[in-house]
Amino acid sequence: MKIILIGFMGVGKTSVGKQLARKLNFNFIDTDYEIERLTNKSIPDIFEQYGENYFRKLENSILEKFVKNEDIVMATGGGIITTKENYNILKNEEKVIFLDGSVETIINHVQNERNQRPLLKESENLSKKIEELLSIRYEKYIEVSDILIDINGKNIDEVISQILVYIG
Repeated sequence: MKIILIGFMGVGKTSVGKQLARKLNFNFIDTDYEIERLTNKSIPDIFEQYGENYFRKLENSILEKFVKNEDIVMATGGGIITTKENYNILKNEEKVIFLDGSVETIINHVQNERNQRPLLKESENLSKKIEELLSIRYEKYIEVSDILIDINGKNIDEVISQILVYIG
C-alpha cells in the first residue's frame, strides 16, 4: 500500500506524513526533500536559478521514481498537481489524500517561513496570493484525491486518526 498526501503548502503534508509512516512502519518520502537531495540545492535556490518549470520537471521525475514503491507515505509539494504529467499519475493512484486547509490556517502555518516558499516570497499580500494559487489548484486537488481531510483546527494526531480510519 502507498499513501500520497497532497494539498497546498503549509497544510502539514510532511509533518503528518512522517508520523503516519512511523505508525504504519512504512518508508517516508518527501518529494521536495528528494529534489533538494538530488540537486544539492534548496527549493528557493532552484526556483531562483532555474525557474519553476525546471523545478516541476524535477518534481515529475521524483514522483515517477517513487510512485512505483509500496509501503510508503509520500508527501508532495503543493504545486505537484499543476502539471499534466503529475496530475495524470496522481489521478491513477489509490489512496491519494487531500489535506485541505483554509486560507487563514495556511497563513498561520507559512507566514514565518515565507523565504522558504518561492511562490510567496515576493508577495505583498499573503492572503491574496494564497487565495489566487488555491483558486487555480483546488479543483485539481479534488479531482485527483480519493479523500479530503479538513485540517482546520486539528492537530497532527487527529488528522492521522482520520487517515487511519479511511485506509482501514
